[in-house]
Amino acid sequence: MKELQGSLAVDGFSSAISGCFGCLPLTSFSQNVGLVTMTGVINRFTIFMGALILILASLFPPLGAFFNSLPQPVLGGCTVMMFGSIVYEGMKMLKECTFDDRTMIIVSLSFCIGIGLTQTSGNFFSAFPQVVGDVFNGNAVAGVFVVSLLLSLVLPKAKAEKEGI
Repeated sequence: MKELQGSLAVDGFSSAISGCFGCLPLTSFSQNVGLVTMTGVINRFTIFMGALILILASLFPPLGAFFNSLPQPVLGGCTVMMFGSIVYEGMKMLKECTFDDRTMIIVSLSFCIGIGLTQTSGNFFSAFPQVVGDVFNGNAVAGVFVVSLLLSLVLPKAKAEKEGI
């Protein structure tokens, strides 16, 4: 819990500093969960070296051009592997849930509605206010999160679970 609090504090602080320089807020990327699981590397020095390389690439154009010269299929293959590992980690988390009718409905509707509606051509969200379309159109993660949260709150829990049995 202490590490989580520290990472959230640093994330907020770095986002505030980036705003002072006209940059977008920084985000904590969930693909790191998949990368850590896949590589087994949990080392601050490794993260520091990656950050240093990115800083140097931004300050020295030839180094940035080198990274920009990497073929798109190579980057695409790495991206597919990384996000696939995130899906795998999510499935491992679902494995620890108790699968009953309620869980099945929440998981299936969250994926179907969340991914299905957010990947439309944009016509579905035209009936909603502009801000809703900006947040959800093309953003499957936000759609799945909202649908699963709403279903978790709306669908009744089993009687045995309510009674503490």
